[in-house]
Amino acid sequence: MVRILSGWKTKLVPVSFLFLSACSGGIDTDLGGVFGESKPLLPCPTVTVLPNADNITIFQNGPGRDLVDVQFEGVIAPVSGECFYEADDVALQIELILRIGAIKGPAARSQIQDFPFFVAVAEKSKKILNKKVFISPIEIPAGRRRAAVQEEMVQRIPLPSGRSGRDYTIVVGFQLTSEQFKFNQNTTK
Repeated sequence: MVRILSGWKTKLVPVSFLFLSACSGGIDTDLGGVFGESKPLLPCPTVTVLPNADNITIFQNGPGRDLVDVQFEGVIAPVSGECFYEADDVALQIELILRIGAIKGPAARSQIQDFPFFVAVAEKSKKILNKKVFISPIEIPAGRRRAAVQEEMVQRIPLPSGRSGRDYTIVVGFQLTSEQFKFNQNTTK
């Protein structure tokens, strides 16, 4: 399934294994100047998972917040990807892959759960330039407690003159409610 939302293109792919690689710059083969001057490698943006948004706990309705009240838990695994500079370095195309894992809890009443997550582009000053929230449905096969999906995304960032990937950060995490965020803060202390 491919989703295109405001410049973001995503593909939902179930995975049975994890394949990750580091973010890398463009590939430029240097043949000793045989075909002209080689271009220096330009940097990719930094990719980070927002602290306290790297996991999510979904409780059943009601006041209980104990282990027996957990419907699902989710985790975003480390991100991998690549970046490519377009001709004349006027834009940067970033291909991201992230993995979302789910664990079914004792209070779950179904085999499927939607996990909201976001991807944002920020300047080094931490100003958010673009943020998009996505929903990743994860179905856990009958008789199992765990499953995972792989989300693949493509983002294009226009580059003002003198800017490069080094000037941007890609931030990912679960889109948490205020209650879920406080729960994460309290459990990581």
